[in-house]
Amino acid sequence: MGKRPSTEDALKAIRAIRDAPENFDLKRDLAPFLLHKSNHVAAAAADTVGRLEAVALAQHLADAFPEWMKNPSERDLRCEALTALAKTLAAMDHPASKVYMAGIRHVQKEASFGPSVDSAAALRGICAQGLVRMSHPDALLECVTLLADPETAARAGAARALSETGQQAGVLLLRYKALIGDKDEEVTAECFAGLLRLAPAESLEFVASFLNSHAEEIAERAALALGESRLAAAFPLLQKAWEETAQATLRRTLLLAMAMLRQDEAVEFLLTRLAEDGEKSALDALAALSIYGRDDSVRNRIQEILAKRKSGALQRAFEKDFGT
Repeated sequence: MGKRPSTEDALKAIRAIRDAPENFDLKRDLAPFLLHKSNHVAAAAADTVGRLEAVALAQHLADAFPEWMKNPSERDLRCEALTALAKTLAAMDHPASKVYMAGIRHVQKEASFGPSVDSAAALRGICAQGLVRMSHPDALLECVTLLADPETAARAGAARALSETGQQAGVLLLRYKALIGDKDEEVTAECFAGLLRLAPAESLEFVASFLNSHAEEIAERAALALGESRLAAAFPLLQKAWEETAQATLRRTLLLAMAMLRQDEAVEFLLTRLAEDGEKSALDALAALSIYGRDDSVRNRIQEILAKRKSGALQRAFEKDFGT
């Protein structure tokens, strides 16, 4: 490539390739940036390969990874290049086992204002996904180890990877992790979401059982996971929990989860709450319905209800969340 362009020029060139890839030869014009001296440039190049779905460059990504593993604490601050390379390879389902095995064991401690920070935590989680997606024979073993990683991002990544195994063993591991809990609710939330993706029918009641958790944060995470699942059978479970709890924050989250289901039955329930309940509950229902702000049919129904209720608080909330 001759003299390498400056970081600024390289990033500009990568943006040009991303915006008009038809004007470039990607192997000639984009691949060399994966080995640029700047980790920002390499990360941008790897991300662009992924955005363009340039599978022909997968081996270039895999070849660049071990180069960035040479003295990474100095050359690749915040693990930017390594993470981007592995993320794109995993998204392509490329069988780069050497990359994933190296990445899942990589720990990179970097100085911060307080204790040192492990910037490779997300990389380890991404590499777990890569191993699962290529059906590596040791994928489950690696995921089990990663579930006990000291870093939240790595444990959460392991849970996401397990949700893609398509195996009953993955279901059992996610259930076990959800039951024993985690010091960070983000990991438990990933277990809930993973179970509902991996085994939706058998996991609905299990995840819904956490709606009664004494830890309100866990109950809210379970509600949101059920909402994100878009499963029709989740609605009665959310409705029952809403009717039985007196916790104000959880009730609001349960209404939001119902709205996230994007189901007519759930929308009708929320509109009924808006029309018939006291102002506080009606405000919660209106906030949940705000995700339908661009749905004219729902918006018109809300306006009809507000016209009848004549509540200044509800009208102001509508104008704030829906726009006038």
